Amino acid sequence: MKYITLLLSLLLLSTCKTSSQTATSDFEPATETNTNIAQSNVVINYSAITRGSFLEIKLENQQILVKKDQYTPGKILELSDTEWHILLDQLHNTDLDALATLEPPSNKRAYDGAASAKLTILEDDLKYSAPEFDHGNPNPQIKPLVDYILSLAKKVE
Repeated sequence: MKYITLLLSLLLLSTCKTSSQTATSDFEPATETNTNIAQSNVVINYSAITRGSFLEIKLENQQILVKKDQYTPGKILELSDTEWHILLDQLHNTDLDALATLEPPSNKRAYDGAASAKLTILEDDLKYSAPEFDHGNPNPQIKPLVDYILSLAKKVE
């Protein structure tokens, strides 16, 4: 019985060692092609909600989805390469690590003076979220990005 247990333990350990070697050998170093693929893995969500209005914008895979009603599917528009690259430039000019600490410049959303807006960015399996701010009045550090997202959304009609 001891020999069978010992034999099974050795078999199990050798199997685990083989699978860990296989997993590490599949690693590919970062190249220009890999970074281009990683840039397409960006998802940007913007929403502005108040009692009387609803706006949800999602940018992903060179497409923009705009929903003006939470109960309808929304409209999708394919973005050009230029529009997508401008969006990525705006995104990479934004300090994503500081996003969570940004202070909103106004607080009209507290009394329904403005819609409450949220900006969430998913990039490389990391989630970055800005604190809620008044729609149309984001923190100056994210204003260029938010303005560009809203300008793209206006094209979807």
